[in-house]
Amino acid sequence: FRQRRGYDPVPWLPALTGTIIESRTRSDRFLYDYRQTLSELIASEHYGTIAQVAHENGLKVYGEAQENGRPQLGDDMAMRRHTDVPMAALWTFARERGPQPSYLVDMRGAASVAHIYGKPYVAAEAMTSLLAPWAYGPRDLKRVVDLAFASGINRPVIHTSVHAPVDDKKPGLSLFIFGQQFNRHEAWAELAKPWMDYISRNSLMLQQGRNVADVGYFYGEEAPLTGLYSDKTVADAPRAFGYDFINADALMDALQNEGGDLVTPGGARYRALYLGGSSRMMTLGTLNKLAALVEGGATLIGQKPLGDPGLGGDDRAFAALAAKLWPGGEIVPIGKGRVIASGDVEQSLARIGLAPDFRFTGGQPDSEILFSHRMLADGESYFLSNRKDRAETFEARFRVTGKAPELWHAETGASETVGYRIENGETIVSLTLGPDGSVHVVFRKTATANSLVVTKPDSIVVSRLDVEFEAGRGAPRTAVLATLVPLDEHADPAIRYFSGIATYTREFAAPKGWRAGQPLWLDLGEAREIAEVAVNGTRAGSVWHAPYRVEIGALVRPGRNRLSIRVANLWVNRMIGDAQPGAEKITWASSPTYTASAPLRRSGLIGSVVLSAQTPQASK
Repeated sequence: FRQRRGYDPVPWLPALTGTIIESRTRSDRFLYDYRQTLSELIASEHYGTIAQVAHENGLKVYGEAQENGRPQLGDDMAMRRHTDVPMAALWTFARERGPQPSYLVDMRGAASVAHIYGKPYVAAEAMTSLLAPWAYGPRDLKRVVDLAFASGINRPVIHTSVHAPVDDKKPGLSLFIFGQQFNRHEAWAELAKPWMDYISRNSLMLQQGRNVADVGYFYGEEAPLTGLYSDKTVADAPRAFGYDFINADALMDALQNEGGDLVTPGGARYRALYLGGSSRMMTLGTLNKLAALVEGGATLIGQKPLGDPGLGGDDRAFAALAAKLWPGGEIVPIGKGRVIASGDVEQSLARIGLAPDFRFTGGQPDSEILFSHRMLADGESYFLSNRKDRAETFEARFRVTGKAPELWHAETGASETVGYRIENGETIVSLTLGPDGSVHVVFRKTATANSLVVTKPDSIVVSRLDVEFEAGRGAPRTAVLATLVPLDEHADPAIRYFSGIATYTREFAAPKGWRAGQPLWLDLGEAREIAEVAVNGTRAGSVWHAPYRVEIGALVRPGRNRLSIRVANLWVNRMIGDAQPGAEKITWASSPTYTASAPLRRSGLIGSVVLSAQTPQASK
């Protein structure tokens, strides 16, 4: 304590029992210093020691920190600084409720540590569920993992894969009330590859280059982040600019001036430093560092701090320096830099001429499109995520010029040319993202013109399918479905409560006017949870979220063709069926699951199956 705070704590120790020493204010200031000392020691002597011993033995360290609220003293970013892979958490959440705010700052805090200190991977305990046994498929989980990707995560660690020792008791063991139940006994496990490919491709894309964040958000010294924002969002954070959180460690040890920017040894680069969180109170050492950065050329945005929360500083020196940095004007030049006395970071950046990194126009009043921006060796890449359960059509505006955009789709690994126009320092792309849709917009190729128009094509026709049900799941072996109603609405209970893989088959002729080699799209309407399409015995592709479309042109031949669609659903319906009076049980689980009156989940192939011939044309 003496070494770190600069004074003897012994006369103040009775304050730890609630006794007031000298005054309530000065006792509180000692208690702040005591908490800070413990916080620093948890980071250096616990996380730091673990990392040191691990590295001596050739191991790497993943490290979560506070996750939720303030379960212990300490700064979560300072703790994770010692890890090789800083890690956060994001549990599944109901759409109407949204994610718990503490998880949002936990993820961005872990990502900020990686960006500041040059760590390539940011992990997260991903998609953990509570009291929802075997209740999620990839379609439900997409919006959860996409939120993690947009928050800076690029290495999801799925929670959890419980040991499955036998094959005759399914779905089997679970981690009490927690999931995901991510193992080979999941009802859709056999068709899971496209979902895993989606996670893998996004992870790879978000590991490329370096993160772009214009703003360093200093959240103060009375941390952790998850304590400051356990039940509220970061209301003053920028939306049209990327930002990283900055803690006292990073401020003191990592930030350096480079012209008008602030840079870190790990490659982060900020155009401005913003004072948020608990930063209205700060130590004299922190204020001195801010003054040095401003003198060296930095732009500092924020309100004048009120004072030092600890006992170790000099109140007169603090007041004098604060008055120098905030003399009363709104934009005050100081040394090579400037101080903007404002709590509105976006308005302040506009006043100094910095355009938004990403924004969108059009859409609906409550549209929400999140973004993450990476600077690549040969260009730039933006990950966009639609947070609504509806299609969104909008104009995406990127602070990029001179390069033509492409759309890269993590579902398929395919990329496509997209129309654009370049105006006033922005590249503008008209986009439609489906419900919970996402895409990477990549700028690598030189733009040969200031605009490009890509015309989109039209549609054509198909119908009734035979269905075969996976054996041993309580359903009849085969059935004929004249209309593609959800299986959970079928009159036959054996089909209504079916869980597993249902295989739909049909012979069809290619649409009139279609020629071999041309694209031919199969639109499945809706498939719950995953559909794998094969044509003439060869796999064409898989779909697991809207729009449920697969391109099959290369496999279709003139005349008759055979279509096969394997659709896997959730275990939930069979578990509900097993709970019905007198039911012969199919499932076995180690913990209670669903009652007989629980609602069934949407299941199977639903709606119309349509073939569409498309011939896109592009013009400049």
